[in-house]
Amino acid sequence: MTDTQELGPAGKLTLTFFLVAIFLDIVVLPYYLYMDFAPDATVYTWVGGCTVVLVVALWLATAFGPLKTTR
Repeated sequence: MTDTQELGPAGKLTLTFFLVAIFLDIVVLPYYLYMDFAPDATVYTWVGGCTVVLVVALWLATAFGPLKTTR
């Protein structure tokens, strides 16, 4: 039998939050900004900035928060 770890309720909720946030960042935010007639540079800046914030927050949740898996 394998010795695998499962996420608890807080970890599952956190992972769901990040999945929804990444979807909104990559799919919905550029569409919304382009429909608001934002210039390309603004769209790239906002999407890139939001992606960086989400990646750093995901790393923190994985390293220190509820997504941490250690033995």
